[in-house]
Amino acid sequence: MGTDAYKGKRVLLLDGYGRQIPSLLHQLRGLGCRVTTMCESRWDVGWMSRYPSKRLVVHGIREDAAIYEAAVRRELESGYDILFPVLERATDFCTDGRIGALHPGLKIIAAPREAFLQAYDKQRTMAACMGNGIPCPRTKLDDESLEEFLAAARFPLAAKPRRGSGSAGFRKIHDRAQLEALMASGDIVESEYVIQEFIPQNTHMCNCYVMMGEGGRAVFAVTIQTYRWYPIDGGPGCFARTVDMPEVRENAVRLFRALGWKGFGQVSFIMDARDGVAKVLEINGRISAGVKIVELAGCQPVRCLLDQAYGVEPPVRTEPIREGLGLRYFHTDIMWLLKSPNRFSARPSWFDFRRNHDYIFSWADPLPFFGYAVEHAMTYRKDMARRKH
Repeated sequence: MGTDAYKGKRVLLLDGYGRQIPSLLHQLRGLGCRVTTMCESRWDVGWMSRYPSKRLVVHGIREDAAIYEAAVRRELESGYDILFPVLERATDFCTDGRIGALHPGLKIIAAPREAFLQAYDKQRTMAACMGNGIPCPRTKLDDESLEEFLAAARFPLAAKPRRGSGSAGFRKIHDRAQLEALMASGDIVESEYVIQEFIPQNTHMCNCYVMMGEGGRAVFAVTIQTYRWYPIDGGPGCFARTVDMPEVRENAVRLFRALGWKGFGQVSFIMDARDGVAKVLEINGRISAGVKIVELAGCQPVRCLLDQAYGVEPPVRTEPIREGLGLRYFHTDIMWLLKSPNRFSARPSWFDFRRNHDYIFSWADPLPFFGYAVEHAMTYRKDMARRKH
């Protein structure tokens, strides 16, 4: 479609509290769209940004899907061309068919429903990996008894909720007695948790951001390597750089093909120091915060998604991805600096700001960075309690 194809299109952008929102707003504004952000509070990045044409605050949407869906339905009555869910909860109710049935002309930016559900469930993701020869941690499958799995596995193990993101709910299990105690107390419910071999987070993590087109065709694939994370004993990344990792890129594309994926997605890998193999940890079927590094790499992810929604197949990127572009999550990277014993010896150096960009901050739109800092300072203890291992 032409350069002005989306000028004036009305877009309802959900999850205005997410740190991917500034990049999405910047890209949508560059395409000439008129964007409404739906936020939880006026501290949210989607409210603080200068880019939206309209801002909404609906209290309760972060925790209650029913409140959220009702608010989306009400707002859609005013007339929109595009609905853009970002995080899992919104993507779930936006793709279940009910909103689409009420608004048949509405373009909903999301992966196919079945592929999204399979990616949202880490257990099903692991089953897809194991069934297609894609490296991943040895995982207890649904058709396997706990006794069968334990007979083939070695402690320590990792247990994490089948649904969710980041390290929230993660438990490291050192022996069978601890596992049985956690299951007896109800802290781990076998049907709701992924139980798999534990791979120490003591080396690099990596992510691959992929845009899948029709027929399993990869439009682009951008790989980053994570060098720092917080909490420092295992958590979301706070500094990464673009790198060329062909094997990671190929395995990410293979996994998305196996799922019948179409659209944008992220596969997270952990490098297993024991055998030097990068292994799949999860798929982020949402639009993840790393979309900014994809934008900076020149891949135009939002343009590709809109083209696809309007029936235009995006062209395959043939230019190489720039290596060494840095992406920093400053709000947790400063905590890494305060907490890490390797603060002065780590490489890359924390104090090297060359070719580095922040997930949220930009000189053109600076206020979201400060709003995000205030908002998360108030919830820091609660957030860390959720991530406690």
